[in-house]
Amino acid sequence: MGEQNNSKRPPVLLATMSLGLGGAETHVVSLATGLKRRGWQVIVASAGGYQVRELDRELIPHVQIPLDSRSILKMRKSLVRLSDLVQRERIGLIHAHARIPGVLSRVVARKCGIPLVMTYHFPFKSGFPWRFFSPPGDVTIAVSEDIRRYIDREFGIPAESTVVIPNGIDTTIFRPPSAEEVEASRNLFGLSPADGPVFSYASRLTPELAEAAVATIQAVSILAKGIPGITLLVAGDGSHLPVVETEAAKINSSLRRKAVHVLGLVENMPPVYWVSSLVVGMSRVALEAMACAKPVIVAGPGGVTGLVENKTLPFLALRNFTSRDAPEALSAPSIAAYVQMVLNDPARAEGLGRYGRDLVARSYSVDSMVAQTEHVYENLLRACHFSR
Repeated sequence: MGEQNNSKRPPVLLATMSLGLGGAETHVVSLATGLKRRGWQVIVASAGGYQVRELDRELIPHVQIPLDSRSILKMRKSLVRLSDLVQRERIGLIHAHARIPGVLSRVVARKCGIPLVMTYHFPFKSGFPWRFFSPPGDVTIAVSEDIRRYIDREFGIPAESTVVIPNGIDTTIFRPPSAEEVEASRNLFGLSPADGPVFSYASRLTPELAEAAVATIQAVSILAKGIPGITLLVAGDGSHLPVVETEAAKINSSLRRKAVHVLGLVENMPPVYWVSSLVVGMSRVALEAMACAKPVIVAGPGGVTGLVENKTLPFLALRNFTSRDAPEALSAPSIAAYVQMVLNDPARAEGLGRYGRDLVARSYSVDSMVAQTEHVYENLLRACHFSR
């Protein structure tokens, strides 16, 4: 869709903790880009990160405010800067995307008499005192049905007043590759003709999420017994990257070849998916890989749910394609079994790829996410206008 103009719309502020690695961060960038193309004036405030470059490319202003800090002193300074920004730019609506930005944005929105939208991307820690730092918006958005129920139960944000808007994937970027793109991607990652089937794992490498990366790496030693040349690419960064690198080195040493490639932070993810016969991951990673027509195994700290297919879709869609409430415990043998299942049945793998691509295009596109969010904004701004 080409960029539209609507001078009657007030500027909108998207407030998030940072714009580094992560699904919520990517969501904010995608939303800002989509809104701008639909004629909205958008400003993003965060503590910064490598994805600010994406905003710069789209000529979307970014204001650096330390919205990721729990320091009382920094939060007070952030509150002043946020308030100054809203008044200076005559912001008409704030959309907050994390707990600290949400708390500060609620104060500013009330002070300035403008509406607040609050999106919950995952189940924040609950209980005392967190319940008091988990604000609702004038409209609250949850990215999945289970999060809508969670914030009702844990934070008292009524489910009936919360809108579910799933993550959106840009299917023009995340798409099936050409043969030339596959070859270029193999060269990019230094894959040789001797490297056999390739699969990938991607996530932030935090203490919690790194467990799934380690289990996937350990699955390689199981798979190598029956699949010569099996190769794994691990994409991600975080405090537990050294743990993941150590496990990869151990497996590579035992197999006497570089079977596991730890890539670290990857800013351009499509080539990782393009060289892969299948992908292990969850949430946005799962949807991006599906958009590239790759079979996906959903695995994470909550366990292993298995392949994304028709019979598992209701369970996974309810949980934003995460491992929450997974039926199997997280383990290398479980992951290896699903990988082997896909690699041993090319026809099924191709069918799973088509299924995933069609599903994302139909229900999880960035255009759909932006359009639904825009509808929330327009209704709020209309109600605000009539109440004045």
